[in-house]
This record gives sequence, C-alpha cells and structure tokens, in this order.
Amino acid sequence: MRKLDGTTSLNIDDIVRNKNLKEAHLHDILEASAIINSKLELNQVLEQVIIHATKLTNSVAASIILICDASDDLVIRYATGPASDKISNLRFPAAKGIAGYCISTGQIIVVFDAKKNPHHFADIDKLSGFKTESALCVPLCVKGKTIGCVELLNKRDGTTFNDDDIAVATIMSNFAAISVSNAKSYDNLQRTNSALKSQLFSTGMVMGKNKKVKKIFQSINKLKDAKSNVLILGESGTGKGIIARAIHEQSSRKDNPFVTVNCSILTPTLLESELFGHEKGAFTGADKLKIGRFEIADSGTVFLDEIGEIDKSIQTKLLRILQEKAFERVGSTKTMTTDIRIIAATNSELENAVEQNLFRRDLYYRLKVIVFQLPPLRERREDIPAFAEFFLEKYHNELCKSTRAFDKECMNALIAYDYPGNIRELENIVERAVVLAEDDVIHISDLPDEIQYRKKGIFDRQDAVPESPKSIFDMEKDVIYKTLLECSWNQSMAARLLGLSRDKLRYRIKKYRLEKSVNNYS
Repeated sequence: MRKLDGTTSLNIDDIVRNKNLKEAHLHDILEASAIINSKLELNQVLEQVIIHATKLTNSVAASIILICDASDDLVIRYATGPASDKISNLRFPAAKGIAGYCISTGQIIVVFDAKKNPHHFADIDKLSGFKTESALCVPLCVKGKTIGCVELLNKRDGTTFNDDDIAVATIMSNFAAISVSNAKSYDNLQRTNSALKSQLFSTGMVMGKNKKVKKIFQSINKLKDAKSNVLILGESGTGKGIIARAIHEQSSRKDNPFVTVNCSILTPTLLESELFGHEKGAFTGADKLKIGRFEIADSGTVFLDEIGEIDKSIQTKLLRILQEKAFERVGSTKTMTTDIRIIAATNSELENAVEQNLFRRDLYYRLKVIVFQLPPLRERREDIPAFAEFFLEKYHNELCKSTRAFDKECMNALIAYDYPGNIRELENIVERAVVLAEDDVIHISDLPDEIQYRKKGIFDRQDAVPESPKSIFDMEKDVIYKTLLECSWNQSMAARLLGLSRDKLRYRIKKYRLEKSVNNYS
C-alpha cells in the first residue's frame, strides 16, 4: 500500500490475493451475491449492493456513483445514510471528489482523514449536511472499463477502513459491476420494448384518446391477413412511419423484413438502385453487385415514405412491382419476382400531383386501396399530455436528469400550442425542456418563447385579424419561390440553401409550375 496525504491507493489484484478474509464475511458475501444476482432492474441491483456493502463494512453511509451515459459527469444513482434523500441523483463533474479520483485512476482509494485529503469534495457535505471523516472508494469495472464506483463513508465504531473492509468492498464491487452491467442492458431492453409497444399498439401512447386515430388502429387490426397496399396521408411529423410499422407488426408478415425507404432524400438514379438493386458495372461507381430493397424485403413489407417525391421514370417500374411483383436490377435483363406488401406515405397532395401530370394516375389508384388520413397534433390535443409524458420519461433516462413532471401551467401551455411540426416538434420541445430544467419539475419558463408568449396572450390579440392557415403544399411552394427570387433564379444556389439536390429542386419547380414572372405565380 502507498500512503499519500491521508490516502491509501492500491490495485484490485492486491486485494484478490488477500487470504486473511474472515470466514464469516465469506458466508455473508456469498449470501449477498445470490440476492444481488437475482435482481434484474437496475434500481433493485443498486439498492442491494449498497445495503450489503454498508452492512458488511459497518459503514454509516454509502452510495453508488456511475458515469452518466449522456456526458462525462458523475451521478449518484443510489445512496443510503442520514442524508441520502438530499444527494440521490445528484450530478457533479467527473474531476471532482474522491469518487472522481477513484474512477479516473481505476484504483481503490482509502481516505483516513477527509479534511486533509486534496480530493475531498466539500460541496456535497455542505449540501447534505453530512460530515465525511473517512472514506473507502472502490471502482466498478466491466471488461477493463470503469463504469463507476462504490463509496463507503465513516465507520460506525469511529475507526478507519481496514484490510477486511477493503477486501469485502472489492469483492462486492466485482459482483456488483457485472450485475449493474446486466441490469442496465435489461433496463434498456425493457424501456425500448415498452416504447415500441406503446407506440404501436393500444397502450395509449400513439393511439391515445383521439377518435380518428382509434378508428385507424381498429382498421389495422382488420388488415392482419390482407395483402392490400396501404396509403398513409398526413403532415410531416404525425407518425406515419409508426402506423406503417404497426400495420406490418399486426400482419402475417411480422416475422419477415420491414424495410423503409425515404424517397425524398435520393436522386432518381440512386433511388432506382436502392429500390431495385444493380449489377456490377451497371454504371460508373457500380463496382459490385447491390441487392435492392424490394429483393431484401421478400415476404415482408416495404414502406415508401414521401412517395410523392418519386421521379416519373421510377413510377413506371414501381407500378410493375405492384401489378406483377416483378422487376429487373439496374443493368440486368433477368426478371426477378418478390412477394412484398407496399405501404406508402406522403405529406403532399397526390391528387394535385396527378392532375398536374407529376404522378401517374394508375399508380395512384394502385396505392390507395386502403387509405389512412392521420390528423395533425393540433387536432388531437387530448393526446398531447400522453405524448409529453412519454418523451419526458425517455429524455429523463437518456440525459440522466432528475426531471420527472410538468407543472400545471406548463402542461396547459403545451396543450394550447399548435405544433406546425406535429409530434416530432413536441418531442424536440420536451427534450429541450429536460435539458434546461433546473429541478425535478418542468416549468413554462423552460419552454420555447413562442409557447410562452402564446400562453400569455401575446399572439392572441383581439384586434388581430386571423390569417387563414396555408396547406403544406402552399407553404413549400412559397418557400421555394422566394428562395429562387433571392438567388436571382440560380437553381444551384437555391438548391444548396434549401438542402435539396438540383434534380429535386427542378422536380418541385415543375410540380408547382413556378416561373420567373411574378404574375404567373399564384
């Protein structure tokens, strides 16, 4: 052992070689190990580790401190002792405290006199009112990586921590580290599974109380054995992808692939290759065979998001897939078949695109066998609290924050807001609020200005003339036209500003019949 400023630090290997451990302790350790390893939920594991570590070392207080997944901070995930309620879930910088030193070095730290120790973090004592006199800190290591530590404070009999205490705590930490790792994996799996179920089925997360959405889910239950194509309509961010996956998971194809393709982010050439695949040498850069999504999804489902953005040249090939289940890879003459169900979604007015000869009429009617129209979030305000609570729980866990609730004024403001970005915007708002919140409750001051001001009535003046809301179609048309004007109709520059490829911009110019003359724009 090496003493430094009232601190003893040693390696775990030194402790493992300790053969003087009391037999009584060995019995207690085995019993504790059986109990700890029988627990799966993370909080239960942490509780049992602390209870037994405190008991076996005769300590006054103890805590488990973990590295926060979302940052380099440390968080006191579980504590026991006179001031445990004041420090549980407390976050502090990784460089601070005896625990921080233990975790950064991976060494066991024994502090005989906390007052003289340069690493003692007195701020926590001030916050808790607890007076740390001596400490034993043991790292939690999994596969060579330190994930946290067990910290034991003050012996009940007034003595300092001895070799037996170090040996007991080290063996316990080895048991605990594996248990914590397993419990975290199990906890993540449970939360992911719970989130998916709540999004997909009748737990109220996505379906909620809205009658239109309930009707959609009732219809989904009737599609189990059907092979009919489905068209999902709705504004961006309304959950069209979630509905598509729900249809797949409720169908007889649920054990087969569910493949998603966003048709709006690829050029026509890349999208064709993505959907149908290509042969080696089919075009410049095709240095190997590529299997397309339709081939990968055989016996499953293909979800074509933003179907309205598909170029007309690909629409013809897509129509053949729907009619004959047949296609050829790019650069091949060999006809292949695939058994797939197609679910398509769009936030654009397909009927308008058909009338403007931008979307094939026969393809449109092939797709719209079963049509679901998802309402925007502003038309299902009764579901906003459920969505908000779901996202709060999600980011509470991801960001290691103690925030667990909204106050009444805050929730009322969330319900009153119109959400042009729909559910996706609400999620972003909640994530922001969790980051900014300074205590366990989210207040209206943690929300974006536009929500705060609307709640205060600044956007609802009686003398203001209400403006008729524009459709998504008209808003996109406005933005593109104004950007083109600002760029003096330089399409390359406009495309960069809009985040579009030149091909996509040209497609939209044609789609919206935009011309340089202001008089021709409506």
